Amino acid sequence: MNFKDMLRNNPFTVAMIIFATLVSGITFVYSKALAIIELIIVIGIVIGALKWMSAAAARKKDLIRSVEESIMQSGEQGKYTSSFPFPLLLVDLKGNIEWFNSEFEPLLDGFKDLYSDNIASFLPEISDRLCDDKFSPIEVSCNDKKYTVHLSHTGDSCIAMYFVDDTLLKDIRTQFTLTRPAVLLINIDSLENTEDTLSHADYYSVVSDIEKIITKWLVENKCVFRKFADGKFMALTESANLDVMIKRKFQILDKIRTYTFDDKEMDITLSVGIGRDDNFCDCEVNARQALDMARGRGGDQVAVKIDENYEFFGGLTSRKEKRGKIKSRVISAALSEYIEKSNAVYVMGHKYSDFDAIGACVGIAAVARAQSKPVYIVVNESLSLAIPLINYLKGVDSKLNFISPESAVSLVTHESLVVVADTMRSQLVEEPRLLTSGANIILVDHHRKTVDYIDDVKLAFHEPYASSACEMVTELIQYSPSAVKLQNYEAEALLSGILLDTKNYTLRVGVRTFEAAAFLKDQKADTVTVKKLFAATVDENISVNKLIASASFFSGYAIAVADDGENVSRLVSSKTADELLAIRDVDASFVISTNSETVFISARSLGKINVQLIMEKFGGGGHQSMAACQIPGNDIKEAFDKLKAVVDFYLSENS
Repeated sequence: MNFKDMLRNNPFTVAMIIFATLVSGITFVYSKALAIIELIIVIGIVIGALKWMSAAAARKKDLIRSVEESIMQSGEQGKYTSSFPFPLLLVDLKGNIEWFNSEFEPLLDGFKDLYSDNIASFLPEISDRLCDDKFSPIEVSCNDKKYTVHLSHTGDSCIAMYFVDDTLLKDIRTQFTLTRPAVLLINIDSLENTEDTLSHADYYSVVSDIEKIITKWLVENKCVFRKFADGKFMALTESANLDVMIKRKFQILDKIRTYTFDDKEMDITLSVGIGRDDNFCDCEVNARQALDMARGRGGDQVAVKIDENYEFFGGLTSRKEKRGKIKSRVISAALSEYIEKSNAVYVMGHKYSDFDAIGACVGIAAVARAQSKPVYIVVNESLSLAIPLINYLKGVDSKLNFISPESAVSLVTHESLVVVADTMRSQLVEEPRLLTSGANIILVDHHRKTVDYIDDVKLAFHEPYASSACEMVTELIQYSPSAVKLQNYEAEALLSGILLDTKNYTLRVGVRTFEAAAFLKDQKADTVTVKKLFAATVDENISVNKLIASASFFSGYAIAVADDGENVSRLVSSKTADELLAIRDVDASFVISTNSETVFISARSLGKINVQLIMEKFGGGGHQSMAACQIPGNDIKEAFDKLKAVVDFYLSENS
């Protein structure tokens, strides 16, 4: 026994010995003889106490050893293990049952020849853990009971399993989890547009009908709710009811989407944000963040936030364009104020920048230049897909400052302004370090919102219905208080971005798209020059046609795969995906290519299939008709199989 154990197990005895020693020391001052006698007595007491404590420790060790030995006994001598109060099972390292006590027998109902059976036949979750060096408790269910299984090595070739029946506790835990609160925030999308197209009486009839559908759905799902404005509800429910809604994929979305008034489709959708947490306050915060996420992704969907994780449902329709331009005017004025307060402006798009990203950056640079501020366009030219546009701009205006990401990091200061265009994902910006440089950040993007969006911004201009970032920047230029006068090449850069993202005015085109294009044409943009920027080389056309020839066609979609080891550029992949949409009965197209480290997937759609939702399964994103992703590794076949499985599941779920 060590000194720490002695102190811990016999504190009173130790205290008395110390007290007696101190008394002997005091006595020594007055009488040495008496002090010596007391010291001898103390020494005797100490020796006796040590022997007593040592004997007590030995008895405890013997008791523990005897219990351990008795538990591991079997046969006639196994009276202790046979009467062990918990189910006890011994197996070898392969899971073959060696022995069990009587308490374990009820777990084996229906099994014969137990001594030759393997535990994998009825408890596979345990058999998978037998090779672990260290065991952690395992939860299993058997015969309508729930057990926590504790495992321990009893030798080189035997493992003991102790089954603790904690069914009641786990049922209480389950009940506790199912009764955790959840908050729902429900918002009817685009009510203002509906009000503009209907008479006053018809508008309120429509709103009343929609609210009745929502109310009925909330009652069916056992929610307590309150309407706090036209088309806006807050509801409270338990997690058990929320799980039922999730299992049913929030059918309320379909009911609202297909609503008709006087046999006419009303194009009304819902945005729902749901938060689940330990208390109502945190639930409400999560619900508001989820609602913001649902609306930022285009509406017609439910976003569920549990802890820090999001899950999305719906999002099948394209969001209709709003006609009001008040937001563009307000953002344009605020942008000019931030530019005026900065010492320099740094504009960047996303990695592998395209015509839309570079065009938007050039437009923002024109606004900054109109206010006589130094402006730099940050781009990694070695990875850019817009090299024809960059080379054209450099050739006509040497004053355009294209700088590398490394140079931007060395130049930016706390007084600078960083504008991010055509992306909102922190991981995809051209230079992530600029986001943490201390400079003010402004965001301009048209993609649907993702979980890893940039949230630390001073100003955000996010319009998921817009055709392109260039369309949004064009509106900012139109309403800029700086009276920006675009050069023809700047207008052409903006027009090229619109043409790219709309596929020559085919997809995601609204009235404001043509208004922006008309403004750019008025600024002397030459459409022939823009057309030449998209011209492909002979080799690129050969690669595109080769990929199209290799494509596999399925029900409603096509997948083209580059030859293993063939280095296909992202530009060729994008063009191939676009060309595949021109084939009859192809609503969505996917092109898979790879380099030595990464698999790339380019996805395009005519709108019927939401490729954003599909690409998000691989960690990518985009918007409904155009998206992409990057997968670590170089296994094209695995990527093909997984992509096909994800698309087939999407189609089956949204048929």
